Amino acid sequence: MIEIGTIIDERYEVLKEIGRGGMSIVYLAMDNRLNKSIVIKDIRKRAHSNDELLLNSLVIEANMLKKLDHWSLPKIYDIIESKDGIYVVMDYIEGESLKEKLKRENVINEKDVIEWGKQLADVLGYLHSRKPNPIIYRDMKPDNIMLTPEGNIKLIDFGIAREYKNESTTDTTNLGTKAYAAPEQQAGKQTDARTDIYSLGVTLYHLVTGKSLSEPPFELRPIRTWNPALSEGLEHIILKCTQSEPENRYQTCEELFYDLENINKLTKGYKKKLTKQLSYFLIPLILTMIFSTTSYIGYAEIKKEQFQDYMRLINDASRYVIDGNDARAIEVLELAISTVDSRRSDAYINLLDLYINRNETDIGISKIESYINDEYGQVHRNDRVLFKLGMTYFDVQNDYSNALKYLQQVDEEEIPQARYYKTLATTMSQMNINYEEFTDYLEEFEAYNDGLPNTREKIDNYHALANIYSSYKAQIQGANTKVIELITKSEEIIDRMDNEEMQYRYEMDFTYKLAQAFHSRATNSEDQESAKEDYEHAIEYYYDLIDLDVANQEEIKTRIGVIYQQMGEETQAIEQFHLVIEEFPNSTGPYVRLMNLLLDIESAKGEEERDYGSVMEIFHVARQLHGAAEDDGLNRVIRRLNNLDLID
Repeated sequence: MIEIGTIIDERYEVLKEIGRGGMSIVYLAMDNRLNKSIVIKDIRKRAHSNDELLLNSLVIEANMLKKLDHWSLPKIYDIIESKDGIYVVMDYIEGESLKEKLKRENVINEKDVIEWGKQLADVLGYLHSRKPNPIIYRDMKPDNIMLTPEGNIKLIDFGIAREYKNESTTDTTNLGTKAYAAPEQQAGKQTDARTDIYSLGVTLYHLVTGKSLSEPPFELRPIRTWNPALSEGLEHIILKCTQSEPENRYQTCEELFYDLENINKLTKGYKKKLTKQLSYFLIPLILTMIFSTTSYIGYAEIKKEQFQDYMRLINDASRYVIDGNDARAIEVLELAISTVDSRRSDAYINLLDLYINRNETDIGISKIESYINDEYGQVHRNDRVLFKLGMTYFDVQNDYSNALKYLQQVDEEEIPQARYYKTLATTMSQMNINYEEFTDYLEEFEAYNDGLPNTREKIDNYHALANIYSSYKAQIQGANTKVIELITKSEEIIDRMDNEEMQYRYEMDFTYKLAQAFHSRATNSEDQESAKEDYEHAIEYYYDLIDLDVANQEEIKTRIGVIYQQMGEETQAIEQFHLVIEEFPNSTGPYVRLMNLLLDIESAKGEEERDYGSVMEIFHVARQLHGAAEDDGLNRVIRRLNNLDLID
């Protein structure tokens, strides 16, 4: 034991004892050179042989931490040897342990637990990525997590951490806290990154439920058993972290972090939507089960076993997508390319599709282009991959110059429709377009497509044509009607094909296009009766989008209010805008829409009948919203109110 006031190494002045363990005492001290508070851990040697293991583990902790640099880890500044042991000089971490916080509050609110979970996943991911050997922490629990006054997490106590080595099949010890330790750790088997993921899952469980596995009922139960108000997403994450078999857990902390970051997507409703959105990505599982002679067409050089391995990885990636684990799906697709078959197109195409659906099209394009530029697996000569990349530029990015760059490399004998897209890309990349000739060519392409067999390619072509008409509806007469006709044709083909996956793949996009086309056609129609029918169709499709759980719910629901307003159904429009405000109270958009509508209604009345009271009530709420001062729509409302002398 060090006496208070002792100065160690002519620098560190011991101020007080702040903690004590089996072989170490922790002191708060002052670094007299830097004039800052630090911590000294005094690790003492003892004569008893059974203390040797613990001493070694504490020495390992110090040396291991000294090499690390992460904002969630304490920094080791010095290791000083003495005849009785060693002194480890490290950061002083102000705050309290999560054990202390949990003891005081019984349970921690879910929002904080999710945020801390992300920080812990990040620091564990850092440890697991160390070279040449990953570091496995092996002692995750609330006791070893410090919460700073700023709300940040610090991971402490590396006494039983170890470096992971492939040649090791067992651990030297099963040290660890039993209530938090993974089954393989308790059995003394090899531990790896997934061991830490298990312990983190148990820690999150304890924090959010207040239930420890060292107390009755001595088992993990779904967290909503204890509190139904907890989210489905966090329940999914904890259950996946704490699977008995490591293969069934998150395989990396990056995967875990992604789910914590996107926790609202881990609901059954979202997964259903995800299945629909990404079903085009799936290659039917039957491909992995049946391998007939027709499977060899075009792939005679591929061995049966290699093909089966390849398709198994493709389908594994599909399952990961459905489970919302995009990061793992990407890994598996890249594995199919790098280790099984670099020449086959499926993995490249699915990889690009996956990035498109993550709204990370630029990243997907960059990856595929790097394969092409490196001539990896001769992919720079693969017509399907080149066509897919060209169509991504064409149909997703609206970058027709780059689309043409890749489409020109496609063999038209292999992909006949490529010639139409080459011509369209050439035309659409020009500044001055002859719209009469352009429309004629679109109709020629449509006629060609009408004669094709009912396949995904045929639907994709109709889809691309509908996109073009949507983009040029101001320049091409009857463009909205063409969009409706093309989408209707596509839906009829899907119905005849009786292909549920194809239906799911296009359902949301087709519904969007139909809603927009009917709305646009109604707005520009001179026939009031036809316009009314189109407005009603648009509202119907927008409600379908709400049922499909689209991301931009506020925008869709506001648009429904706008349509009611355009139809002259002012009462329904007011009611709709109020519903949007109730659901999205911090967004200025619906307030602006409602105020403008109410101002229009009052302005149409005689001066004696006007009553702006409801407008002003809404205005006083809206102007308090975050960002209101910079909102252009609200500023226009303010100018209207100024002109009416309602405000100064």
